[in-house]
Amino acid sequence: MAVRPFVIGVVAVAAVLYVIGLSAVRWWTLGLFERGVADERAARDWYLLAAALGMLIAPLLAFTLVSGLR
Repeated sequence: MAVRPFVIGVVAVAAVLYVIGLSAVRWWTLGLFERGVADERAARDWYLLAAALGMLIAPLLAFTLVSGLR
């Protein structure tokens, strides 16, 4: 079974978007923790929320971006 190049592009863009999004949230929550605005538990909760939502949003956004660039 052959995989179409479109699928490879969508998966690659989704992975990149997911990693960038999680890195941004991690950076943001570390900043909150360092300033004393949030504790470790709150930072972890935000990170887990971003991870869960990112799994849903990244593929949809990637599909939209790759489709638009075709």
